[in-house]
Amino acid sequence: MTLLAVSLIIFSVTEFLPGDAASVMLGQQATPTVLENLRHKMGLDRPAYSRYLGWIIGSPEDEGAVFKTNDGGSTWKRVALDTVTPITRTSFDDLKIGWAISESRIYSTEDGGVRWRRQIRTEDSLNAIAFADAENGLVVGEDGIVYRTTEGGVQSKDQGQLLCAGSTCEEEPLSTWNPVESGTELALNDVAFVDINHAWVSGDKGLILFSPDGGLTWGRRNTGVEARLLSVSFIGVDDGVVVGENGTILVTTDGGMTWQRSVSPTSLRLNAVAFAEDGTAWAVGDEGTMLRSRDGGVTWTQLGFQLPLTSALRAVSFDGAFGAAVGAEGAVLTTTDNGDSWGRQEILDSDDGSATSQKVTTTRPLNGLTVKVSESGDVSAWATSDEKVWQWGLLGGDLGVSPRSGVPIFKMVKTGLRNSAILAVVAFLVAVPTSLAAGVWVGVHPDTKLDRLLSQGSLLTISLPEFVTGILLILIFSSWLEWLPSSSIMLPGEAIWSRPEVLVLPILTITGALFAYILRMARSNVIEVMNSEYVRTAILKGLPMHRVVIRHVLPNALLPTITVIANNVGWMFGGLIIVESIFAYPGVGRLLLAAIDTRDIRLLQSTALSIASVYAFSNLAADLLYGALNPRIRVA
Repeated sequence: MTLLAVSLIIFSVTEFLPGDAASVMLGQQATPTVLENLRHKMGLDRPAYSRYLGWIIGSPEDEGAVFKTNDGGSTWKRVALDTVTPITRTSFDDLKIGWAISESRIYSTEDGGVRWRRQIRTEDSLNAIAFADAENGLVVGEDGIVYRTTEGGVQSKDQGQLLCAGSTCEEEPLSTWNPVESGTELALNDVAFVDINHAWVSGDKGLILFSPDGGLTWGRRNTGVEARLLSVSFIGVDDGVVVGENGTILVTTDGGMTWQRSVSPTSLRLNAVAFAEDGTAWAVGDEGTMLRSRDGGVTWTQLGFQLPLTSALRAVSFDGAFGAAVGAEGAVLTTTDNGDSWGRQEILDSDDGSATSQKVTTTRPLNGLTVKVSESGDVSAWATSDEKVWQWGLLGGDLGVSPRSGVPIFKMVKTGLRNSAILAVVAFLVAVPTSLAAGVWVGVHPDTKLDRLLSQGSLLTISLPEFVTGILLILIFSSWLEWLPSSSIMLPGEAIWSRPEVLVLPILTITGALFAYILRMARSNVIEVMNSEYVRTAILKGLPMHRVVIRHVLPNALLPTITVIANNVGWMFGGLIIVESIFAYPGVGRLLLAAIDTRDIRLLQSTALSIASVYAFSNLAADLLYGALNPRIRVA
């Protein structure tokens, strides 16, 4: 309960830090697009209570990826790593120029999907996107929303606007996406172009919309069904197919004037439909369902595979004779002969999407697909994956990833705590026994020369700030004597113990203050106990002094000292910012300072909480030990 209250205090304090954390982290070179992406990664676009619960417990997160192949599906590479939310659908005019939707945003790319630039951010949830050419495009979504562009989504560069963040401005063309009245409030699930004039949309409750003018106006077509229609595809102006839930298949041969329901060989949901170059229609659905129609969608047959698919197929796409289908659990099927034969492919990917991590066959659900074949025969395909996953927080052992370094925060804090623990343990092993022994000795023999020397020396040591002590040690042992290195800078991956000489000066700096403080506390307590009546009585009875000290003085004199030592454990981990900064020692104190400097909020919160946890547990250990040594305060 204490740590929960501490976590709330830490979170509240970091929330009131001045300035925008994302802007501070990016510096003066931040552009609006990059700034928006970072704010989303840091959770700054969510309410404060949501960020706190996400940090402590966890939260549902949109996790996604875009995989691209340039060799017909043999090898895939993850792209589109710079979007705010996962890309769900794509549409390409050629191998370079393309567009995509991501939750409520529309993006465009000019390099084949490697980098994406936001064209517009809407307030609507978007479901599908399609382009007839490089200029004419449509986007549909929930509540009957339709967006239309006739200029590729943006105006020309010379008509753009400057968006600024900090001192950096970014040329961002004005969006040409405009909302269009669809005449319905039902969800629109898919959109397809026949040519730049004729467009079709499928939606909930058997909805089919038709536009004869490129999406400017829409009319509703009667289908006679109430099923949710998930995908629409046309080959030519007259022939089209729509598929949806419960195995629903609708076909038209007169340009959509009438729609007839075909006999479906399955009652499972059909998720997507597409036409191959030879006019064959293909539909894919749940439980690995794949249907084929050689007569434009009138009759259908279900295909079987040597190794049956059990996961849903979510998307299918053809360009010429080449086609592909993707689905849940990373399923990928490709064909080069209009579907006469299909081969299975694998997408190798790492869990974090990095190029250095070990690659394994992905099991991500693949929900969107676009296939494009160039005039020279080069085949490219883009498969999109998006899913809701539960991202655990502190309770699940996941502190997230630092947006600045890209390193898991748990790993950073663990390394910092380990390094600080090495420093603390060595300093304690040196300072605690020697200071206790010296404190007990001068307490038993007060007002001697040694007592006065140690008392005045310890007072001087305590009076000197750590940075003064550290600088003096650097001047003496590094600059003048040249015995020891002046810093503890370590190479990446280098262990602290590989260069023990870098620990000497930081340990001496810490040991000096720790030795003096414990010595004075032990001396004061021993003198107080030595003057007590029971100790005097033991001495008058003739007990040897060493027995008096061991059996009567130490158990009572060391009890208050235990609390002092326990408090210094917390100080060792949290109060060493100055010492670790002077010697560039890679401990948790320096990590905390770096998090403050860079405004890495999640790293700052997690580091501060870990230090507070050390304080709490060290004090708990002190209380337990205090009770074990003093029976009078034990809890019955």
